Amino acid sequence: MLWVNKDLAKKNFVKYAERYRTLARIVNYSEEVHIDKMKEVISDKLQNALVIYEITNQCPKTWDDYLKLLMQAYKALYPDKAVRGLL
Repeated sequence: MLWVNKDLAKKNFVKYAERYRTLARIVNYSEEVHIDKMKEVISDKLQNALVIYEITNQCPKTWDDYLKLLMQAYKALYPDKAVRGLL
């Protein structure tokens, strides 16, 4: 259900990331599946911020590291929405 909850990801990405991190540790999916699913829900602005990582093949290979990169980019793009607890 979390994979398709694009509204939560757009409305409150920090909350979405917290839930994702918790649930992803429970299920046994490959790193690539988690990364692909996260890519499907992030905003266009956040996707654009990661383009240089994509084209230089420097994106993290683990979903947890990828989520950390997303949160760093999110914090830079939306400092007023960032929550220190997760970042």
